[in-house]
Amino acid sequence: MPKADVGVYWGPRAESLDECAYRVARLVTALAALDPVLSGWRDGGRSKWDALAQPLVTNEHTDLVQRLLAGRNRRPDNNEVIEPYGYAAHWWNGGSDDKRPPAKLSIRIAGTSAIGLNNVTLDLPHQESAPYLYRPETAHRILQALLDIFAPDWGVWTNSDLRNKQKEPDRPTKDGRGYVLGKLIGHPAGWANFLGDSDSVKFDMALLPAGATVERLGTGTLVLLGQDPANPPLRDVLQVRRAMGYEVPTQQTELSRDVGASSAGPPAPPVVPGGPVVATDGGQSDPRRGTEIRGVPYPASNPDANRSD
Repeated sequence: MPKADVGVYWGPRAESLDECAYRVARLVTALAALDPVLSGWRDGGRSKWDALAQPLVTNEHTDLVQRLLAGRNRRPDNNEVIEPYGYAAHWWNGGSDDKRPPAKLSIRIAGTSAIGLNNVTLDLPHQESAPYLYRPETAHRILQALLDIFAPDWGVWTNSDLRNKQKEPDRPTKDGRGYVLGKLIGHPAGWANFLGDSDSVKFDMALLPAGATVERLGTGTLVLLGQDPANPPLRDVLQVRRAMGYEVPTQQTELSRDVGASSAGPPAPPVVPGGPVVATDGGQSDPRRGTEIRGVPYPASNPDANRSD
């Protein structure tokens, strides 16, 4: 089973170096509080041993300022800093086996260029070596920390297999000698899907899969798919893509008959910024405030559904 990755993304946003260091300090502190695996960050090196010898990242302001300055993009010809690209950092937690599962943290912040997005991404270890991180409540806390600290336009918890299954189909070249690899258009979907009010993409509530949990979180809407962050039903993931306005390749639709997955249910009520999501008939309210579980049963017309791993 592939490792999960969680990321938050936003467009051009000017921020001072001090503001960036403050956000990163909050991030480092929040992740370490969730699990020891999400601590011990350090720069990479020419070898594993060189990387292990690197000084650990702290939440001290001066340390983070220096690291962000060192991570700025530079021109290859004269080494001048490319100011519109903001600040960047790429860290490793020092792990390489089950005793210390590996994780990676990448940050690009304060970019004002239209080329590339500001983002924070966290590559997690495999579920088998870090099962606590894949508990729904822990996964929710990880994503919520990223959302609270960076106020992004959108975010997602997904994995490489799910991304690949959301790509356009490969198509033959004009001369018939090869293929053009399909691309993933727009936002990928996964176990957790967040769209901020500032993002141009919106959820069509009528198209969300039955059983999806819809939660008003900060200045956006979070859609969760089931209780297994490591392996959400592919059919539901593809249905979220539809709900975001993207086309889903027919071949993937036919391959995505998941046990427990669900097609689109009855229309969900519109979500008002700052307001709760109210459970509809057939829905079940979640104990968290502003949360709805869309509990429409899986259609009886699909008794032969099989889970896609």
